[in-house]
Amino acid sequence: MTRGRRTIILVNACIITFMATLDASIVNIALPDISKALHVGIESVQWVVSSYLITISATLLVWGRLADLRGRRRFFAAGIGIFTVGSLLCGLSGDITLLVFARVLQALGASMGMALVQGIVTSIFPPKERGKALGFIGAVVSIGSLLGPSLGGVLVHFAGWPSIFFVNVPIGVIGVILTFAVMPETPRQEGDFDWPGAGIFGTMVVVFFVWLLTWQAGLVSIPAMIGVPILTVVLLTLFLTIERRRRHPLIDGSLFSSPVFTLGIAAAWFSYVALFAYILFMPFYLQSARGLSPLAAGLLLSINPIVTAVLAPVSGGLSDRHGFLPFTVGGLAVTACGLVLMATLGPSSSLVEVGAIIGFLGVGTAAFQSPNNSSIMGTVPRERLGVAGSINSLFRNLGMVSGTTFAVAVFSITTRTSMDQLSGAFDAATFITGFRFVTISAAAMALAGSLVNLVRLGNRKAGVAAG
Repeated sequence: MTRGRRTIILVNACIITFMATLDASIVNIALPDISKALHVGIESVQWVVSSYLITISATLLVWGRLADLRGRRRFFAAGIGIFTVGSLLCGLSGDITLLVFARVLQALGASMGMALVQGIVTSIFPPKERGKALGFIGAVVSIGSLLGPSLGGVLVHFAGWPSIFFVNVPIGVIGVILTFAVMPETPRQEGDFDWPGAGIFGTMVVVFFVWLLTWQAGLVSIPAMIGVPILTVVLLTLFLTIERRRRHPLIDGSLFSSPVFTLGIAAAWFSYVALFAYILFMPFYLQSARGLSPLAAGLLLSINPIVTAVLAPVSGGLSDRHGFLPFTVGGLAVTACGLVLMATLGPSSSLVEVGAIIGFLGVGTAAFQSPNNSSIMGTVPRERLGVAGSINSLFRNLGMVSGTTFAVAVFSITTRTSMDQLSGAFDAATFITGFRFVTISAAAMALAGSLVNLVRLGNRKAGVAAG
């Protein structure tokens, strides 16, 4: 395959990844407008966000295995197409029921794309270029996740809330055409699909995430507080029992026999817990505690994705030559230091200092993500790249959800207040106290991820090969 063709495939993969991750966060800024337009309360409109998140988490593993069996190109193109149709229906929705249905459809397509991107990129780029290529994917994930609120605010302000969905349509159409035009199809593999395992896994994820999100909102009863975790454990036990007996299980357990793969997945989870704990509270700090406008706050927060976009391909390319360990260990250590510095901020801290810390966190994110993704995917046989990419994306998504829930729990426990009170009479002193506990706790999670990577020092030679 020519370099030019690989580049086009990478650009297409980056664009689709950007749209899928952007739509996980861009909707938040539009919720008040959607609530008014569709005449529903915040309790109902919140499912516009939650349904997207739950659907992606429940289906990520399905697409990786199916694509390995039937061909990645057709599933990738189908994912883009479904996402595009879902986006169109979201923008056309006139009631909350249709909008939530359209978001589920959109999430199905997004999960197909997210599950397959890393496997596709790994399969078409040689090892000496893999880290840099995955660096672009990692940068796009960060940019899409962090840029959502600011870009969404601009679109909603100038074109109304449907525009945040309509903007995906022409890009999606181009993505489908490019996929069929330039992406090679992978050969079909023998084996069957683990439908029982997929059904139980999806049910488990939906049940647990609905419980987690309603608990976060303070809506869980005492029986549900106890019963749902027990039910989740029962479903997990049943899932693992079925997987051990299946000839072709949904999750290939042999992948986890590699410490580089398993510890890389664990480190990625820690990194996203730390990152999203910080992301949840920074808008409140900038707008409510500091009095910045949404536009000014969005511009300040955009320093992180800009730094990540510039440096992630660089760190990926360097890891191709020098191995992943210095970058994965050092990147999360830098993130931990940045979050500790974040905890020192107060109501009168210089905005230059705030911006510098945000940029410093971007350096840590860029240093870690690309080499870590390259190390994970580099240990996987070519015929299992779809499943491996799905697992990697699943743990990333679990880290995002865990990070926000973790942050809310830390804030609520340390301040004895709830997130709902942040939208009412704002107590800056109470918020700063909780904010500091959240960022210190997030720093501890990043440091734990860095320590997990240190365990991989015994696999340095494998790491260099994987990088």
